[in-house]
Amino acid sequence: MESMRPSPQTKILDVGAEINPAGDKTLQLIDCYPWKDQITAANLSAEHVASIRAHYPHIQAVVADARALPWPDKHFDVVYSNAVIEHVGDLDDQQRMASEIMRVGKRWFVTTPNRWYPFEFHLRLPFVTWLPGQTYLACSRIVSYSHVQRKYVFGCRRSGIRLMTARELRSCFPHSAIIPVRVTFMAETLVVVGGD
Repeated sequence: MESMRPSPQTKILDVGAEINPAGDKTLQLIDCYPWKDQITAANLSAEHVASIRAHYPHIQAVVADARALPWPDKHFDVVYSNAVIEHVGDLDDQQRMASEIMRVGKRWFVTTPNRWYPFEFHLRLPFVTWLPGQTYLACSRIVSYSHVQRKYVFGCRRSGIRLMTARELRSCFPHSAIIPVRVTFMAETLVVVGGD
């Protein structure tokens, strides 16, 4: 809210939008944003879109791929995406998502976990992200945390994530600010802020 300074007339696209199933109204933009009639929610999952429509019938919720957004250039005042870009595929897919965000938005606010933070929050494993290249993803086929079962599981499980570094974000979002957000001893999250 501080960075983008939206008003009641600001048109927002929330890429990867979902509601918080736990009912906590502070974790997702869509749950806590005061002018919900100005939000368009986009998610690749029809299930998430249906859930948004059921909870917030006045929000336009659309099934859409972040790498090929169905809106014209500069259609939204702000494009917001929280921890989605690491889930869209390889670096080419991430670059396509970034290009689409910059195409349809006048301004953008995008967050993603910091690749170099020593704890991987999706897998809930320490230090694996310090392995060279994308080797850390192989660890998920050995052990990872299941959010559904709420425990660590062993065995072959494919991870659909590719964490990004600040340098990679800069290459995807040229002329944007990359802001490291730190709660502990180093930045856990990287935020991209750019546009007009």
